[in-house]
Amino acid sequence: MSTTRLDHRSGILRSLTDDRGAVTLQNVIIAPLLLTMFAVFLHFGILLHANNLAQAAATSAYNAARNYNASSSDGTTAGLAILSQSGSPIDAASVAVDRSATVVTVTVTGQAPSFVPGMATAIDVTVTGPVERWVN
Repeated sequence: MSTTRLDHRSGILRSLTDDRGAVTLQNVIIAPLLLTMFAVFLHFGILLHANNLAQAAATSAYNAARNYNASSSDGTTAGLAILSQSGSPIDAASVAVDRSATVVTVTVTGQAPSFVPGMATAIDVTVTGPVERWVN
């Protein structure tokens, strides 16, 4: 009787330590998780690049519009030039320049491309600063 219990225990221990099917289970659980994490990191990298490009366009538009005797259209042209020369990943990009006698406000808006379906991200960058003026 003691030999059958020992055989039974060793059979249970052998079946518990058997690794058959473990790799498949790991791949079914871990691979989609890793791919999703990679896609989210890639999406945030694309979003960061689009945001940096919008910031560069807004800064360039501000610098062009704040000059002495410049106009709002000068800023808009400079901002759109930055977006077009770099092969912008921003869809439907627009540059709005509001220039008063003392302050220039530039807003660049658009839609960043999405690597992850369903994660649409809007880009909205605003730069505000003073206008160059001749003061006696």
